[in-house]
This record gives sequence, C-alpha cells and structure tokens, in this order.
Amino acid sequence: MAKSQLKQLKERLKLSGLTGQTNTKKQKKGRVPAASRQDKDNLLSSIRDEFNPFEVKTTRQKHGDILGRKVQGATGRPGLSKQIGEENRRRTLQNELERKNKVGAIVDRRFGEHDPNMTAEERMLERFTRERQSRSARNSSLFNLEGDDDDGDFGGDRLTHFGQSLSLDDEFSLGDATGGLKRRGDDSEDDGEPERKKSKNEVMKEVIAKSKMYKHERQKAKEEDQDQIAELDGEMDDLRSLLFGSTAQPSQQTERAPAKDSEYDENVRELGFDRRAQPSDRTKTTEELAEERAKQLKELEDQRLRRMRGEITEEDDERNSRKPDADDLEDDFELDDAADFGFGRGLGDSESEEEIADGNEFEAAGSDESSDEKAETVERMSTSTNATPLSTRRSKPSVELSEDDIKSGLKFTYNCPSSYDELLEVFEAHGIDKQLVIIDRIMTLYHPSLAAGNKEKLMKFGPLLIEHAATIADDSSDVSEELFNKLVKKIYDFTQSYPEEMALGFRSQLQITRQRLQSAISNSEVTDYPLPSDMVSFILIGMIFSTSDYFHLVATPAMLLIGQHLSQFPVSTLGDYASSSLLARLSLKYQTLSKRYVPEAVNYLNHSIFSFIQQESAPQGFPLTENPAKIVIEGSSKGISIRNLKVSDIMTDTNISKISTPAEKQLVLSTFKSDLDSLLEFASLWKGKDAYKEIFSPSLALLDTLSSEISASKKRSVALGLIRERVTESTNQLRRLINLQTLSRKPLMLQQHKPIPIPTYAPKFEENYSVDKKSYDPNVQRQEISKLKAQVKKERKGALRELRKDNAFISREKLAAKKKKDSDYHAMLARLERNVASEG
Repeated sequence: MAKSQLKQLKERLKLSGLTGQTNTKKQKKGRVPAASRQDKDNLLSSIRDEFNPFEVKTTRQKHGDILGRKVQGATGRPGLSKQIGEENRRRTLQNELERKNKVGAIVDRRFGEHDPNMTAEERMLERFTRERQSRSARNSSLFNLEGDDDDGDFGGDRLTHFGQSLSLDDEFSLGDATGGLKRRGDDSEDDGEPERKKSKNEVMKEVIAKSKMYKHERQKAKEEDQDQIAELDGEMDDLRSLLFGSTAQPSQQTERAPAKDSEYDENVRELGFDRRAQPSDRTKTTEELAEERAKQLKELEDQRLRRMRGEITEEDDERNSRKPDADDLEDDFELDDAADFGFGRGLGDSESEEEIADGNEFEAAGSDESSDEKAETVERMSTSTNATPLSTRRSKPSVELSEDDIKSGLKFTYNCPSSYDELLEVFEAHGIDKQLVIIDRIMTLYHPSLAAGNKEKLMKFGPLLIEHAATIADDSSDVSEELFNKLVKKIYDFTQSYPEEMALGFRSQLQITRQRLQSAISNSEVTDYPLPSDMVSFILIGMIFSTSDYFHLVATPAMLLIGQHLSQFPVSTLGDYASSSLLARLSLKYQTLSKRYVPEAVNYLNHSIFSFIQQESAPQGFPLTENPAKIVIEGSSKGISIRNLKVSDIMTDTNISKISTPAEKQLVLSTFKSDLDSLLEFASLWKGKDAYKEIFSPSLALLDTLSSEISASKKRSVALGLIRERVTESTNQLRRLINLQTLSRKPLMLQQHKPIPIPTYAPKFEENYSVDKKSYDPNVQRQEISKLKAQVKKERKGALRELRKDNAFISREKLAAKKKKDSDYHAMLARLERNVASEG
C-alpha cells in the first residue's frame, strides 16, 4: 500500500536535513546538509514543486521518449508563467493606464536646473545676474530714438518698432545683433551650435517683417501692371485699325459709342418685356390617363343613349345650336365635332407630342402606315427578348371618333367578354378595323387600376384574341395584312402583361393542332390539317416568345410539333409541300440565337432535293421513307417567275405528280428554291459543329446528282431552268463550306498531361535523419524562405496572444477600478446617511 502524501513529505524533508536533529555530530548516511539559507530556500522550492504536480504541465510527444532526448518546451508551468506575465503587465500597463490623460506639458527651462556641475548658490547667482541685465537693457533701449546705429539702436528720424527698423532694406540684417530674423537656408553663422527656440517676440517680429515685404512686392507688381495697361490703351487705336481695316479717327469711334449703347439698352428693354415661360402641367401617370379616358368614354356613351331616348338637355340644345351632334348624319357633318368632347382625329387633341411619339401607343384604326413597315415593326418587337410588359409601360390607348365609326353604330362602352361566343356577339357584323377600335375601348374601360376584378377580366379576354386571330386566318375572306398585324400587336401586348394566361391560350391551340396532325399522320380519319391557323400559330409563337431558351412552356412544344410534321407528315399535294417548306424555314428562325441542331429540318430538305431526282436510289446518310414521292415537271418554264411563299399556298390540293398549269409550276419551283435557301442558311448557322461534314455530306451528294441530271438532259434543263443556276450555286457553296470545316477539324486525341507515377509503399529513409530537423529540402534558398515564414507565423501568433492577454488585463483593471469607485461612492452615501440619522 502506497504511503500518504504527508508521510512522503516528512521523509523527504528529513532526508534533506531540513527536519529532525540538526546538532548531532554525526550525520546519518544519505543526508545532504544545507549549506546556506539560500540553498535551503531553493531546496524547499524544489520540494514544494515536487509535491505539487498540478503546477507542472507536460506536453505529450508524438513519438514518445526517444533515447532520453529532451525536447525544449515539453515541460512548463503555466501558473507560474501566468503569474509572471501578470506582474509584468501590472508593472508596465497599469502605470501607463494610471498616467493616461494625466501627464502635463510643463517643461522646466530654468537656467542650470539640470546641470549637475553647478551648485544651488551658483545657479541662483547666475539667474539673478541674467535677470538684472535683461531688465537694464529693456529700460535703456525700449523708447530710445537717438541711439547710435553702430550699437544696434536707431536714431534720427528712422521709424522703429520695439527697437527694430521697419525699413525693408534692413529687413534681413536686423536680427543679426539680437538673434532675430535670418535669411532662410543661411547656415553659415550656426557654427555647429543647436538651433535656439525663438521667443514669441522674435516670431512676431519676423511675421511683421515678412508681411511688409510681401505687401511691397504686391504694390510694385500692381504698378507695373497699370503701366502696361496704360501703354496698351495708347496702342488700341492702331490695333483696331489693323484688325478692321478702318482708318477712322478716335474721335469718330467715340461718337459712335453712344449709338451702340442705346441699341444695347433697347435690346435689354425688349428682353425684359418678353413673356416668361409658363410652368407646364405635371405628367400624368398611366393610371390617371386610363381613368380619364374611361370617364370620357362613359360620358360619351351616356350622351349617346340619352339622345337615342330623346332626352335632350339645355346643354345639348346649346351645343346643337353651334354644331351638329355626333349622331346627326346629315351631309354637312364635319369631323371637327369631336372637338366638343376633347378628341380629334386619331389621338386626342390634348395629347402632347411626347405621347404621340410614344412607341407603346395603341394604333388608330385609320393609320396610314404601310403593311410592310407594320410587319417589320411587329417582328422587331416580337424578337426583342427584353420587351417591357404592358402593365409597366406608359401605354395610353386613345379614344377614337371618326365618321365611319358613327355610321357603323359603334358604342363607346362594351362589356368585357369572358368566352368566345360573347366576343363574337360584341363584334357582330363589324369588320376587323372596327374590331380593333372595340378592343381598344374594352382595354380602356377595364384597365386594372380602375376597379377590382378588371385584371381578371382582361386575363380571360386576352386568350380569346388568339382564338379570334386563328379564326380570321382560316376565313376565306381577304383581310388586310396591315389590320391583321395590328391585331397581332394587341396579342403581343396582352402576352407581355399576362404571360401565364396567354401561354395557356397558345398551348390550347397547339393541343388542337397536335390532335389534327396525329390524325393526318395515321390516316385514321379525314382531317383538314394543315390550316392557315396552324401556320399563324407557329409564326406568332416565334414572334412573341423566346425560342432560344433551353425549355419553354410554349416554344418547346411548338418546336416538337414542327419536328414531328417535318419527319412524319406525308407530302402528297402542293399544299403539303408548301407547308413543310414554311415550317422548315420557321424552324431556322427559331434557332437563330441558340443554333441548336435540328435533324428533322435537314432530313426534310434532303427529301425535297431527292423528290426532284429521277433515280430511285439515294445516297446513304439520312432516313428515307418507303415510297418517296417524285415531283415531275415537264415543258418549258418560260414566263414564270420565282416568288415568295404565302400562308395561303398551303391550301393548294393539287397532287405533286400531276403538275401542269403555270401557277402550279411557279409554286413548286418557288418552294424548292426556298428549300435550297434554307439549306444554305442552316449550313452557315451550324458552322463550327464537330459533325458538320457528316450532317451536310448527304445534301451535297444529292445536289451533285441533281446538278448532273440537269446538265445531262436538255429536257430537264428547260423544265428546271429557273432553279438550274441556283442548284449549281448551292452545290458549289455547300462544297466550299464542307471543305473549310473539314480543314479546321482536328482528330480526337487523348488528354495530354504529366505522367502519373505508380504509387510505392516502400518507406523513405534518410541517411542522416534528425528529429530536430524540420525539412530536408535540397534547395537551400527555398528552405530558408520556409524557415522565415514559419518564424514569422510563430511570432505573429505570439504577438496576437500577448495582445489578447493585455486586453484582458486592461479590462480587469478597469472593472476593478469601477467596482472600487462604486463601493467608495456607496460607502460615502452610507456614511452620510448615518450622520443624518445621528443628527436627527
């Protein structure tokens, strides 16, 4: 059983000779007597540390004790180190803390105060002598005006200030005798002595002297300028004669001056009577404009109804006495009647030029803009990916009032339709031009800012316009392209304002188109696919929505339907051929920005070229249907010209194998030329793709075959004379593009990188290994840099550690001082309370 700490301590003290009998003559064996008091204290300290293991901290070594090796810093006493650090900070930081903001700026400058070689009596005697000398000098020279110049005093009539001359000539020589001013930078008289600090009197003398010198220099410069100005004024007449070529005398010039002055005064008076600019009215917001127009429409409708019922007011009588009413259809009716209601032709008279120039205005029905320009405007608006929604733009639909509208019986207010049947009831027998006016008025009356629920009504009204546009496209009656583009613009504006609802409307149209396409492919039932409304839907989607997105709720299904049509729809009539060509062209427009590869479009174009080739076998490289249709054109093509395809061409039901009339020949040759143009544009669009050669090699082979057949047969050369040159140009251009892309293409190669060594598991030995050595880098310079970095890192960590300890010490001291101050304050209050209580 181990002994207790007390027994071990007693044995250790007895063994050290610190306890027990100390006066015996013979010491026991094993005892070590203490030599002196200092030795005893050291021995007691070592015993104390030995029996207090909590004061010693040992850092565990990574590899343990190796051959009795001692590692520096492995054993330490954190308590003792903390106590030493606390004492050092108390000796330094605490003193600085106590002296903070308490050290004055008084410096003892008494003569001989810090001279250890002088006694107190010598210092007092020397001070008394200097004081008497300075007092005597001040009394004798302060107001002495008759002193000798050689003695430094100025006599006679020379003006002085505190014994110093105010003459600028003696400015830099005055301070030589009294140790005052000296020339800046002149150190010849210093003689190695330290510069004496100038007194306040000397500084003021120097400032006054410099101020007078600078003032004298400014006066001198001003006099020189005035002399030069006077000289130039004397030569002014000569300069004027040289500049204007006039020999007039100065007196004549002087006589003309008053006339010029009077003309100037007259102009000033005229400007004074000019009308001041009047402040313009505040620009109205979109909501305010919509509210104003809706109010005007309601007022006009109310007046129209009252006139129909025969309720004529005095105000109406007064207006009738001046001009006819809007419902008066006599021959003397003038369009200026609308001025009574605040409206003019097209936009209102109250509209400013800025509002008229606004590109977001709804167009008037009678716009004189050409259809081509309007189509370009709509296309430019639709292709913009950063189009601003209608709800955030300053669109200001204007209230229109024309003679045709009045005769047609248009109302000023309409209910917002919620179904297509209601829309047809509103439109009734009105043409598309009047329908646009009705749409504008509905959008004005049901502006979202006017009443709650208007936004939901317009959200239902917008998709109805998509269905109505499809109905107009399928209608056999001729519709002006300009008016139809205006309807498209309305649909575009609705899409920007309500994208989700309009997207659902377009998706429903695509769903109908898909069902009819599936029926046409499977031949399960007789269908009327394709219709012009199908083509119009695809065109509107490309104009309104972004087709470059990776996935889009409307554009992606449209592209899938176009691909299905090009790859699976059978071509049997000229209408089918024209519709496929239009969709291939539209697919090209869809990929203008994204440049995605569309195999269905290229395969269709290859089929289109193969349909003009007489041979049955086709080059390998693209899928071929079982019974490909052949297009046979016989006879001459003189008198026929190539034209652009139209949407109405898809309704031609002539079989492609029975082409006879010139119109049919024109349509088939125009369609084939459009396919050749699409092929070359695809070839330019997909430059840089790795499989460029594999994509267009079958097309080049087909064009070579067709070109050789046309050249070999005179009959075919006459029949295909309109496209013969185009086929040759397309062949040469496509071959050149393929060769260029092939030259720039590099073969596949493995990734080149540094060889990866095989991992080894053999241990690495060092011949002269040392545990204390940190690095075995053979580069000495890099090793020194690493060593310095490690040292900097260590010193930085140590400095941060010391700073944290200093901050903790300062915080403790401040807290202790605050507690002491609070305790003293409370003790004082308690003492005062006791005194008051005892006195009471």
